[in-house]
Amino acid sequence: MGDELDDGLLLEGDVAYTDDATPSGNKRGHAEDVSESKKRKRREKRHKKSAVYHANVAAEKSITAQSAEMQADFLAAQFRKTFPKLSALEVQDTLVPASAVKETFTFDAPRTLEHMADYLAQSALPATTLADASKPWMKEHGAPCILVVSGNAQRAAGIARTLRALLPHEQAKKSDAPTVAKLFARHFKVDEHVALLQSHATPLAVGTPHRLQQLLDRGALQIAHTCAVVLDHSWTDAKSRTIFDTPETRDALIHLLGHSPLRDAFRRAQPCRLLLF
Repeated sequence: MGDELDDGLLLEGDVAYTDDATPSGNKRGHAEDVSESKKRKRREKRHKKSAVYHANVAAEKSITAQSAEMQADFLAAQFRKTFPKLSALEVQDTLVPASAVKETFTFDAPRTLEHMADYLAQSALPATTLADASKPWMKEHGAPCILVVSGNAQRAAGIARTLRALLPHEQAKKSDAPTVAKLFARHFKVDEHVALLQSHATPLAVGTPHRLQQLLDRGALQIAHTCAVVLDHSWTDAKSRTIFDTPETRDALIHLLGHSPLRDAFRRAQPCRLLLF
């Protein structure tokens, strides 16, 4: 009889409890699993965003090796980001035409600062452009032949130093010699730039979008004879952003390119050419 009562029964001493088997242990373990799962998903999301971002940066940088039509399409996409409320027809009126975009994929050196002078000499400047003193940009004040647009003032200063090598060496020490204009807000007021442009021949000019537009609006910067506008597209900041990646800089650049003096220059019979460095 006693054996029958024992069948199927568990006595208290026969059960071994563990922490994992308690209700509180189950809850704690479940919470830790959920927390780790959330962390893993956040890491995966960050990695995906980073991969997409760097892929986009690489694609944008590679646009310099594409055809004029593809570069014009790329620029059109930037215009639409800046002017999202404009109709397709209104945006079309402000775009840089493909006929004004110059292909530079034959330049096979790295697009770094030390190669920019060679890039301009090969892609933007006729052989005698800066050697002929009779050219308008060599004698008229504030009328550059080449205008380089950078998204960063410090970078623009570095470009200006590099481009001095393109100027005639025999005139370099003359006080009134043609010079490279540095046109950015850092350390310089607009009035100082106006005075510089009104008193010097500046066959080469480097600046940031907002300051360049200010000088165009003031009439100090003349582009009637400008042969090429070069966008410093290969440079990236500490966060790997190009001139088109920071909304404020991109918008200032697009407003500059769509500004009437430049917009008209890109549509001349002998158009000012747009180059992506």
